[in-house]
Amino acid sequence: MPQGRQLRLFLPDGTSSGPRFYEIVNRTIQALGIPVTRIIELESKDWTEVQKPGVYLVRGATKDAVQKLYIGRGENVAERVQKHPEKLDFEVVSLLLFTSKDQNLNASQVGWLEATLIRAARESKRVSVTNIATPDHPALPKGELATVGEFYEDLKLIAQTAGYDFFSSPTLSFSHKAADGAGVGSKQSVLVEFKLIQPTKDLVANGFLSDEGFVVKAGSDAVAKPGDNFKGGYAILRQNLIEQGVLIPKSGAPDKLTFAVDYPFSAPSAAAATIVGNNINGNNAWKTDASQSLGEYLELLSQPDGSASANQ
Repeated sequence: MPQGRQLRLFLPDGTSSGPRFYEIVNRTIQALGIPVTRIIELESKDWTEVQKPGVYLVRGATKDAVQKLYIGRGENVAERVQKHPEKLDFEVVSLLLFTSKDQNLNASQVGWLEATLIRAARESKRVSVTNIATPDHPALPKGELATVGEFYEDLKLIAQTAGYDFFSSPTLSFSHKAADGAGVGSKQSVLVEFKLIQPTKDLVANGFLSDEGFVVKAGSDAVAKPGDNFKGGYAILRQNLIEQGVLIPKSGAPDKLTFAVDYPFSAPSAAAATIVGNNINGNNAWKTDASQSLGEYLELLSQPDGSASANQ
């Protein structure tokens, strides 16, 4: 079982919409999340915690609702971010700044963190990264590399908690207690996979449930051209995934796209609609190899004994 960590959250205003100050118990990392409308406060005497070397994330969207992220660094991150709302090519909504409680985060370590964050965000393809270049990692002694690597893992945890979950691939974290193939016997923890198959469009997609929602696996099919009536939120999401490089042309199949990475959707219907290019009920569309629908599986899972068929 993974070892837990204690994350502290302080709300200076006593509200969830204002600044949020994060720290992990017994660690040096600290972070401040703040709405863009209040970034001028970062240079006040109230926020000396972020008036030092560190890295920062700037989040927003275009007029077409494409989610954007800029990753930066600075000797004084509170001062460095002041011009970003005007200089970036998207509408900034919020910022998340990371510094150290001590004074040991040097320029080389900050550069390493920036380079690592940019690479990780681009590889995960969870958001459109607007940085023009991907900087090289500065050379660090082994001791410093170990320290800054630990800082980076803590940073990812805080970022995920703060809603900036852009730096990791989805994990195979969902499991349940399922009966064996005969429906009886000892119980074990298993991962159940689901398929979406549309023979008329020659589509095959694979996915699984996780703590993050419903994950479509890399290599799954999707239509290249959605239906004429496919509009609204799912259509915007689909276009975003194309721009982010999550959905790419499938080699040798001009009428298909394919998932370049495992990608987590908030719900199975969002995943299914993105794949088929039409609104569709994900609980009915996703099925095990034994033709058990996702909806049926979840219904069984909610039973008092918490078991669902593992026949796949």
